[in-house]
Parts: sequence; C-alpha cells; structure tokens
Amino acid sequence: MKKIFIIFIFATSIINAQKKAPETVLVEGGTFRMGIDESSYYDEYPDHPVTLKSFYIAKYEVTIEEYTGFCRTAGLNLPQGEPNMPVTNVSWKEAIMFCNWLSRANRLDKCYRIKREEKNNNENFSVTFDKTANGYRLPTEAEWEYAARGGINRKHFAFSGSNDASEVAWFSGTGKMLHNVGELKPNSIGIYDMTGNAQEWVFDVYMEKYYKNSPKENPICEEGAVERVSRGGNYDDYEASLRITKRYYNASDYKHKTIGFRVAKNE
Repeated sequence: MKKIFIIFIFATSIINAQKKAPETVLVEGGTFRMGIDESSYYDEYPDHPVTLKSFYIAKYEVTIEEYTGFCRTAGLNLPQGEPNMPVTNVSWKEAIMFCNWLSRANRLDKCYRIKREEKNNNENFSVTFDKTANGYRLPTEAEWEYAARGGINRKHFAFSGSNDASEVAWFSGTGKMLHNVGELKPNSIGIYDMTGNAQEWVFDVYMEKYYKNSPKENPICEEGAVERVSRGGNYDDYEASLRITKRYYNASDYKHKTIGFRVAKNE
C-alpha cells in the first residue's frame, strides 16, 4: 500500500508540474520602431512606429515537461527529450490548442475559439481571437519583436540581449544542438532564448508587405495568406539569420524539429 501511495504522489506531482502557470515577465507598453529600413530585406521594411499596450510574455520557451500534459489530454504523441528542453515539432495549430488547454487548466478564459470541419478529406481549421480574454495565447508578431528588443529598456542590439550571438543564442556556431531553456544570458527584461534555440510561432498571418500599411497601435495581421509567422531563428541557423527583425513563415500545420513557441497573456 505504501508503494502505491508513493507512486500516486509522484504521478500527481508530475501532472501538477505540467499544468502550472508559466513564469512570465511584464512587458511595459510603449512605442518602438518595428522592422528594419533596408531594402534588401524585402519583408522586413520599412521600419515603422508601433505602439503596444502592456502584456505578459513567458520567461522561457514552452518546455517538453509543460507540453506533455497537453499531449496526454489531446491524444498526441508524447514529445521526446529532456524535460527542460523547449518542445519542438509543434505546429501552429497545436500551439494554439495548447494555449487554450493551459488557460482551462489555470481556470482562465480561452483566447481562441476554434472551429474544425472536415471537407473532402481536408480539415478546415479556423480560429477567432478574443483579444479581451485573460487566458494564455501566442504573442503577436509586434509583441514578440518588442519583447525581444527589451521593451522600454531596449538597446539597439542585433540579437535579443546582445550584439554577440554566442552570449544569448544556441545556433549553428555553438554546436547545432537544442539546449535546456535559460542556460544563456537573458535580455534586458529577463527573457531567455528569444534568439536561437527553438524558433517561435507567433499568432500573425504572414503578409510580405504588411509593414507598409499595418496599424500603428497593437497591430495583428489576421487575414490574407495561410502561412503563419515564426520568429527568433533556431539552433540550426547561421548567425546572420538570427536578427531580431528576421521573419519566417510556414503553413499552420507545419512541424519541424527546430520550431517551438512561448506563450503570452494580457496584463
């Protein structure tokens, strides 16, 4: 009986660890210049003023340990690797569903209303974003870049927290390996791994020329192409691809060993 009790306590502690609220950093709202004013980076210009309200963003990328509880609930294959490594091989759709699961586990309102339909053997997956909900969500592309720059404490670094990529990022120059979260230097507001390690999904739809006409306040690209944006570069990238302003995009059901995510939340 004692052995069974110990196993029960151990299993319960694991489940609770997988459902606990992520450690977040308050990013105080403000105005910054998003993008870069160089024509060679066709989807990163022009640089333009953006004003954001305050929000929370996770201090670390979502880890394998945190993601495992969601996989058990959703019937997905369990992620492989060390518990404190960022989870990868996660599609944008799965990241959205994780956010709703995490909100529900912490008794918060879900940010996403998801509608799934099967048509001609194809899944129609539509998402409506409730921007007033208090639950967990993906950061918007503008929020991600603002946080990576350091918010109101930002400096003009090429990477998130430094001009020396090896101080803040795991990338091809440091061994082409995924590492546990939080092992390197954080940026100026205490956020880790926004450059390198796992590349991170954000909420926005990818639109090549979005910056030319995007709103100046709290912009979110929700219409247009089917691809979704990811940011930050990854452990397999060269240093030149780790720029804060670099934009990546893939289909919402795309998975890759280099792509994960972190969560955000309204203030």
